[in-house]
Amino acid sequence: MLRLTGKNVAVNSFPPRQLQLVLLGQHPASSRSQLASRHARVAWTVLARSASTTTSSSNAKSSSHASNLPPSAVSPRKHRVELKPGPLKNPSPSSTTPRPHSTSPKQTQPSFPPFRQSPRPSIPDPVPSAIELAKQDIADATAQGVLRPAPQDAGTIKRFTHQAIELFKFYFRGLKAINTHRKQAAAIRSRVATGGPAPSRAELRFIRTYQQDALKLIPFVIVVIIMEELIPFIALYAPRMLPSTCILPGQRDRINAKACNNQLLALTANRQIFESLMKESESCGFIATQSLGQPGALCRLIGIPGWGPLQLARWHLQRHLQYISLDDKVLKQEGYGRDLTFPELKEALQERGMPIYSEKISADELRARLEWWIDMSEMMPEGADAVSRRVFVLGMIGSQK
Repeated sequence: MLRLTGKNVAVNSFPPRQLQLVLLGQHPASSRSQLASRHARVAWTVLARSASTTTSSSNAKSSSHASNLPPSAVSPRKHRVELKPGPLKNPSPSSTTPRPHSTSPKQTQPSFPPFRQSPRPSIPDPVPSAIELAKQDIADATAQGVLRPAPQDAGTIKRFTHQAIELFKFYFRGLKAINTHRKQAAAIRSRVATGGPAPSRAELRFIRTYQQDALKLIPFVIVVIIMEELIPFIALYAPRMLPSTCILPGQRDRINAKACNNQLLALTANRQIFESLMKESESCGFIATQSLGQPGALCRLIGIPGWGPLQLARWHLQRHLQYISLDDKVLKQEGYGRDLTFPELKEALQERGMPIYSEKISADELRARLEWWIDMSEMMPEGADAVSRRVFVLGMIGSQK
C-alpha cells in the first residue's frame, strides 16, 4: 500500500509531456535528474507519514486498551495500625492532689525543733491468731538457742510435751534470775550506803527493773504452777504481768512494737486535749497535775496505764514524771546520753512521750531530741516544779502538728 501510494504521488507530479516520455521509456537527462530528486522527496514524505501513523495508532491502541480495562474491584489498602491498650498507671499523689497557688503564704514552723512527723494512716496487716503467734514465738526462741529443739523423729504428742518442758525450764531460769538480781541490787545499795561511788544510770535502771519484777513475781508463779500454757496468751493480752526475765525474744519485740503503736495513737486521738492544755498554760509555762481534767491522755502518751479513777491516773502520772526528773539529772551528768546505745535511746525517748516510728533515724538525732527534752524541762518559770514543767513539755509534744 505504501509503495503504491508513493508511486501514484510520483506519477501525478509529472507534466503530461514528460509523463508520456517516461511511459515510452525515453528519459532525457534533465528529466532523469528531476525524477531522482522527486523520488527522494516522495520517499521522505512517505517515511514521515508512516512514522506518524504508527505512533498515533500505538497510542490509540494503548489508550483504548487502558480504557477498556475493567475497574479494580479491590481498592488499595492502607497500612493497618493495631491499637493495644496500655497498662493502667496509678496516679501519683503529686498529680492527684491540687497544688496551691504560688502566691499562697507558707506555713510557719513551730518555734522549737520538730522531732516527729504526723503518723500517716496505713492499711494494717492481717493479724494472725493467738495460737499462731505462740507457735511463732516458740519457733523463734528455738532458732535463737533460747529453747532446745525437739528431736527430729518426735511425733505430735512428744513434740508438745518437749516444748512444755522447755518452757517450764525457761520460766524457772527466769525466776532464778530475779533472785540473782535481788542480790546484785542489794550490793549496789550497800556500796552507796558505805560511802562508795554514786550509782550510774545503768545501775539505777537495773534496780528499778528488779523492783518491778519483784512485784510481778507472786502472780506469775501462781500462773506457772496452775496453768503454764496460758503464759503465751498473757504475753499477747497482758504483757505487763510478765517479769522481764521470763519473756521470749519474739514476745519482747511484739510488746515494744505495740507500746510504740499505742503512743502514736495517743498522739493523734488526743491532739485537741493537748492543744487546749497549751492554750490554757502558755502564759505561765507549767501545768499542775491536780488541774488536769483528763490525765489519762498524758498517761497513754508516755506509755503508762491511764485507766481507773481520776486520782489514780494523776498519781501514776506524777510518779512517772518524778522518776523522769531524776533520770534527766543523771543523763545530763553523763553527757546527755553520750554512752547510751540505740535501743537505750529509743527507750528513753518513749518514756518521755516521743515514740520512734522510723527505722532510718540515726543515734545522733535521738541524742539531739533527748538533749532538747532535758533543756526544755530545766527552764523553770516562777511557781513551777519538776513535775508541772514536764507536764507542760508533754503538752508541747502532743500539740505539735
